[in-house]
Amino acid sequence: MRNGFSVEVFEAVVKRLPYQLPYVLVPFYGSYDDMVEQVYSKGLDAEVEDTEIMAYRYQYAEFSQPYLESGLIMVVTAKPDKSKERWVFLETFTRRMWLITIAMQTFIGFVIWLIEHAENPNLTRFGAVLWFSITVLFFAHREPLRSNLSRFVLAPWLFAILIISASFTASLTSMLTISHLQPSVSDIDTLLRTNASVGCNGNSFIVGYLINVLGFKPKNIRKIDSINDYPDAFRNGDIQAAFFVVPHAKVFLAKYCKGFTMTGPTFKLGGFGFVINSYHFPYTVDFPLMNLL
Repeated sequence: MRNGFSVEVFEAVVKRLPYQLPYVLVPFYGSYDDMVEQVYSKGLDAEVEDTEIMAYRYQYAEFSQPYLESGLIMVVTAKPDKSKERWVFLETFTRRMWLITIAMQTFIGFVIWLIEHAENPNLTRFGAVLWFSITVLFFAHREPLRSNLSRFVLAPWLFAILIISASFTASLTSMLTISHLQPSVSDIDTLLRTNASVGCNGNSFIVGYLINVLGFKPKNIRKIDSINDYPDAFRNGDIQAAFFVVPHAKVFLAKYCKGFTMTGPTFKLGGFGFVINSYHFPYTVDFPLMNLL
C-alpha cells in the first residue's frame, strides 16, 4: 500500500511547491538503514517514510526539516488496578500496624471497663465496652464516662485515632487514584541490572541505540516485526519492556490501551524527516511496504 501518514505529508508538501515535482513511489523491502544507503548509492533519489533523523545517517544522505518531533520511550505492562480489589483498604497499612491498632483499641477498651464497670451502668457488661471501643474509632460513642481517670486514658488514644484515620484516608485515596498508572518496570537501570529481555522494531535504528547508547546486551534484544506482535511477546514473557519512538508508542497505546503504559525518560531524537540525495533529485521516490504502522 502506497499510503500512510508520511506519504500524505509528502504529497501535501509537493502540492505547495512553486514548481512541478514528478515522482514515482517505489516499494522497498528492507531496513531503514538499507533505504538510506540506497539513497546514497543513487538507487533511489529520496525516501518518503517515518525515518528518524540520526547523526550517523548523515554520512550517507541529507534530511529534510523534521516534519514530526520524536524521541525514544519505553512501554511496559501496567500493574493490575488495585481499585478493583475487594480488600484493597487492608493494604493501606502493614500487617504489623493493623495488629498494633487492634491490640491497642482492645486494651484501651478493657482499661476503661475496669475503671467504669463498678460505677457506670452503661459499661457494666464487657460486650458494651467492645461496642464502645468500635464507636470510638468513628468518634460516635454516646456512653458518658464518669471517671476522670477514664477520660485521661481515652484522650491520648482519641488523638492517636485522629492521626491514624487521616493516614488511612490519605493512603487509600492515593492507592485508588494512581495505582492504575503504576508500571511493572520503573526504569531502564532495572532492566539492565536484571538482564531483562526487551523488544523493538528490528528494522529500525533502535537496535543499535539500545546496544551502543543504553548499554543493552545484543542477546537481550528481541526483534519484533509487527506492532501487533508486542502484546503476545509481553504475555508469553519473551520481553519485559518494549522501546518505540514516541509517535509509534502512541499508536500502540491507542490500539492496546489496557494493560500497558509509557514509563521512564524520553530520549530526545532528531524527529522524522525525508531522506534526500542532493545530487540526484528529483526523479523516483521510495516508499517502503515494511511500515510499523
